[in-house]
Amino acid sequence: MDINKIRYQSELNDTKELYEIYKVKQIIDSHEEILKEHISFREKLLANSVRLTSIISPRVHRIIENIKSIFDIKENIEFFALNDTSYNAFAFKQKSSISIVFTSNLLENFSDNEIMFVLGHEIGHILYDHNRLLLLYNPNEQKITFLPILAEKKFLTWQKKAEISCDRIGLVACKNYENAVQSLLKISYGLTEKNLNFNLPELMRQLDDLAKSEYLSQLSSATHPMLPVRLKALELFNNSKLFSKKGTITPENLTIEIDKLIGLTKFYPRNKTKEQMMKFIAAGGVSIIAIDKEINLEEIKSLVKILADIFTDDPEKEIIYKKKKVEAQLNKSAEYIKAKGTDYDKFCVLHFLTVIALSDGKYTIKEKNMLLKLAELIGFSKDETMDVVWKTLQQNGINIDVRLNEIAQNVKEHYADYLK
Repeated sequence: MDINKIRYQSELNDTKELYEIYKVKQIIDSHEEILKEHISFREKLLANSVRLTSIISPRVHRIIENIKSIFDIKENIEFFALNDTSYNAFAFKQKSSISIVFTSNLLENFSDNEIMFVLGHEIGHILYDHNRLLLLYNPNEQKITFLPILAEKKFLTWQKKAEISCDRIGLVACKNYENAVQSLLKISYGLTEKNLNFNLPELMRQLDDLAKSEYLSQLSSATHPMLPVRLKALELFNNSKLFSKKGTITPENLTIEIDKLIGLTKFYPRNKTKEQMMKFIAAGGVSIIAIDKEINLEEIKSLVKILADIFTDDPEKEIIYKKKKVEAQLNKSAEYIKAKGTDYDKFCVLHFLTVIALSDGKYTIKEKNMLLKLAELIGFSKDETMDVVWKTLQQNGINIDVRLNEIAQNVKEHYADYLK
């Protein structure tokens, strides 16, 4: 089976975007150079775990040789067992050697076919070169990656999609959907078939109960999709023409259905009030940006960053370009916020709109009047509005130096002459 054909198409597209648009290769190469100066992880494994060779563990050796045959792997594969009570596994590649690490508890409690699924999944990360992209993680815990916010959001979404691609490799390896499911259940919940009766519709009900919760948005920063999402995605692949000649789902429809599932894991407001706050800020931000008749990139970037930081993984989808549509959205969202929103909700809306107004280093009369107009729509008086503006100014200050920008622009123009 051609592994490139079964790869989740959206995951491949995100991979290309990270490399081509965000130019992450330079970051990855630099991180690799730094890691070369440290003791290799393989050396730590040799010191703290047991390497399961063909002599020490004929069972594991047999499974590895089977995997190598299925995927035509020529590289050497080393297998390590780490003393750990959890069910876990991971893989990495150094030069021409692949290292697979399984916890001892997993090896002791998983059947051969279940191990085939997990091993296939981990090998999938190597075959698709996922592990290099994981070098984008920043060891400094204060920031998830080395990337700017929109790139980081793309990376986190990609990582969940990567698990879908590798689950497919795992299913190809073990050739049995039930064994694949049991493996995922054991790893995710720590429960075996003794205590857990697999029932996909019942597990999907758990996802339905969570679907309207704001907590679902918090899971957008998770590295793996929720288990019900993975199980449903695996079931769809199992019933697809990509996996079996008897399959009924076309590759195109498979991608569409999986995209819908992944959409459940995205960062987006799950309650109506927060959604309308987002839409009001998006439309109000556009109104503020356009009021001076001079489109300023700093204000646009401020609007996009606020939407991405606070509300959604896809901020560009919330920005409206037609004036009539902007006005209609403002009235619709304002009506809802005025009726259902708290004073704190209204404060937050005006705070973020003020941040946008100040982001170009200027606060004009036109911007002030637009803020007052927007505030009136959601039920704030002039005094209340100016109080929000003042508190925002105290908290954020003005971060753009207008004079500095003028000097920079002047240098840029003269530099253009210098290059002629």
